[in-house]
Order: sequence, then C-alpha cells, then structure tokens
Amino acid sequence: MSGSDPNTGADTDGRDESEAERLDREHEQLFHELRSILPGAEVLFAFLLTIAFTERFRTLSDFQRNVYYAIFVLSSCSLVLLLAPTAFHRIRFRQSDKNAMLTLANREMIAAMVLMSFSSSGVVFLITDLLFSSTWATVVGTAMILAITTLWWIVPLRRKFNDNT
Repeated sequence: MSGSDPNTGADTDGRDESEAERLDREHEQLFHELRSILPGAEVLFAFLLTIAFTERFRTLSDFQRNVYYAIFVLSSCSLVLLLAPTAFHRIRFRQSDKNAMLTLANREMIAAMVLMSFSSSGVVFLITDLLFSSTWATVVGTAMILAITTLWWIVPLRRKFNDNT
C-alpha cells in the first residue's frame, strides 16, 4: 500500500528514486495517458464537427440541436483541457516547473474526463433519439452515463477510499 512522504507530501510506492526521477516517471505516465485518451476525444470532436454540415442536421428538432450544441461544447472544452498540459510543457520547457505542470495537468485531465463522460453519453443519447425515440434515448443515455460513472469514477474512487482507511 502506498503512502505519503511526510517531508515532500509525494506519494510513495516503495520505489527508491530521487525527486527528479519520480517527476520524470510521473511526467512520462501523464503523457502516455494523454496519448491514449486524446485520439478518442479528437475523433468524437471531429464526428460532432462534421455532423453540422450534413443534410440530416437540418432535420433536427430544436431540442436535438440544443443537445447537439451542448455535447459539441463539452467535447471542445475537454479537448482544450487535454491539450493544456502539452502547451504548459512547451512554454515552461527546461524551467524546472515539472511538479507544477504535473499537478495542474492532473486536475485538467480529471476535468476533461468529466466533460468526456457527459459528451460521450450525450452522443449516445442524441443518436438513439434520432434513430428510435426520446424514451429509448433517455434509457440508453442514462445507462451509458451510469456505466461511465461506475467504471471511470466509482471503481477508482472506491479503491482510493479503501486504500486510505
């Protein structure tokens, strides 16, 4: 079980590494995670971007257009948050600010994942509404947000809570 170093407040997991080595490892982990989530966020955003230029878009109801726009904005904001660590890293390159970048990037990635939770569920809702009915869209969209909430939030937070007790 990992704990916290009383001197630095950093997480410890039994590794024998310097502060610089820990920051380098966490930096690499962060960018590896970004490389895995960014393509999905980009594809979702691109999908949403292209929809507005299709013939079918004109047939959307006002409600569907409002849902679409909300999803589009959520998706756009999540991309901004996911790309922010790279911009921070480029601007602060070689200025010994890795710890601040990692702290900020962690918060940005969590916020982006929250937005992605809603935008992914919203896309499922919208497509189901277009194909079937608002009732089915509500059922399937709710099931999607519950699945995402469980897998992305409840399971890891439960582990975190159990580790801290």
